[in-house]
Amino acid sequence: MKLYDAQAANAKRVRIFISEKGIEIPREVIELGKDTRTPEFRRLNSLGEVPVLELDDGQIITESMAICRYLDLAYPETPLMGRDAAEQGHIEMWSQRIYSQIFMTIGLMVRHQLPLFAEVLEQVPDFAEAQRKVMPEKWNWLNEEMADGRQFIAGDTFSFADVQGMTALTITDIFDLSAPDDCKHVAKWATAMRERSSWTA
Repeated sequence: MKLYDAQAANAKRVRIFISEKGIEIPREVIELGKDTRTPEFRRLNSLGEVPVLELDDGQIITESMAICRYLDLAYPETPLMGRDAAEQGHIEMWSQRIYSQIFMTIGLMVRHQLPLFAEVLEQVPDFAEAQRKVMPEKWNWLNEEMADGRQFIAGDTFSFADVQGMTALTITDIFDLSAPDDCKHVAKWATAMRERSSWTA
């Protein structure tokens, strides 16, 4: 098995997940926007995106969340996506909420702002700014949800929902999009996430 990796948010999601699972997977680090556009890499992923997981039998899995799902099933000792149907549904709900409300808001801002993505889509700077402006509202929403005192996003146990949140945090640090100062519950959670060994994965 081999993971094609790069300095990209979706690849970070998989690295955090692998670290939390306590497994080791050989990695080939490639350059985003350069190596990902070569014909060789496009044969692995026609979209030219990372991460890509190549299995021992040659099968290819792309999309970070699909890779994480595969690894959670392949290495069930430390389940991060739930043990039974109810738990899996609950964690999936929170994972999707964090992805759509927090991560994608930040991600859309980045895609419409960084020159790296200029060849991928028609950038609209005003749209990027609109996403930046709405972030405090998104953080306030999460802060209110976590006001019940739970330690992690989906409850009392670390899960894939927290992996989603950590992935977003790694971007907020770069683009000054951290939660407002009065979001005490989010701040407490974020501090705890940054103290986990997987933060530096």
